[in-house]
Amino acid sequence: MRTVSVIISTYNGAGHITRQLDSVFAQRGVDVAVLIRDDKSQDNTVEVIRRYMRDYPERKIELIPGENVGYARSFWLGLTLCQVSDYYAFADQDDVWKENKLIRCVEAMCSSDEVPQMSYCRMQRSDERLNRLEEQVEVLKPERLTKKLTLIKTYNYGAATVINNSARQIVCRMWPEVDDLPHDMWVGTLCFWFGRVYYVDEELYYWIRYDTSVTGEGTRKTGIRYRLKKTFEKKSYPNICCALLEGYFDLLTAEDRLFLERVRNYKTNIKDKAALLADSTFKRTSAAGTLALKLGILFGWY
Repeated sequence: MRTVSVIISTYNGAGHITRQLDSVFAQRGVDVAVLIRDDKSQDNTVEVIRRYMRDYPERKIELIPGENVGYARSFWLGLTLCQVSDYYAFADQDDVWKENKLIRCVEAMCSSDEVPQMSYCRMQRSDERLNRLEEQVEVLKPERLTKKLTLIKTYNYGAATVINNSARQIVCRMWPEVDDLPHDMWVGTLCFWFGRVYYVDEELYYWIRYDTSVTGEGTRKTGIRYRLKKTFEKKSYPNICCALLEGYFDLLTAEDRLFLERVRNYKTNIKDKAALLADSTFKRTSAAGTLALKLGILFGWY
């Protein structure tokens, strides 16, 4: 039976973590171990998890209370610290997984571990009682992706993502010190650039929207509102190009290096800035998103 290490970053999740753990350990067809890194919760999350571990000693759970570093870096640290398995998955503290979530994502990948691989699925956007909400989330399929797009858009939600050992090694090379960088964007970019990505066209978990959800409502309207807010704050999208040049230079093609160097230098090189502004292939999937990106380049916010 294939093994999967599930990484959970908790923060003030005492009210929801038990239900999520139950769904993770109810997975069929895989042997699951869970690593929980607590990001210095201010409630009794750690105590709830320790009680759960006492109640279910047969379930493989490792708990690491840590300093507050933000959810994204916390997930990355959890990935670096978890036990070696065949596959690795991220789980949000307040979702609920369907029992075939992991096995369907694992089966989507080929058996070879020599190439970094990642699979991702759709989710059911739900209320606390797991009732389906009217507006769902559009998930981009691999055929709609380009290398440039993955630099500026998260296409794989963290809880939808499963990776193999080769992908874990690539991801764990480094964590970029970039403001507002989600862990799933970093993982998705690296796997698309240097490996293979697979899409499972099934809703395999309940993405539950609470008032306290860290990732927001997940709707198109709130996404646009968030991007406008960031634009007015003179922030564009997280710029990971320098990190790719620094940590993955050996894996880049000459063409990729040229583009990433252009992005790295555009704030001080007017020719590079003009080239990025004129580059019709460096764009988001919406006109509003592309406008925010180009304004960010024009004014040096990206």
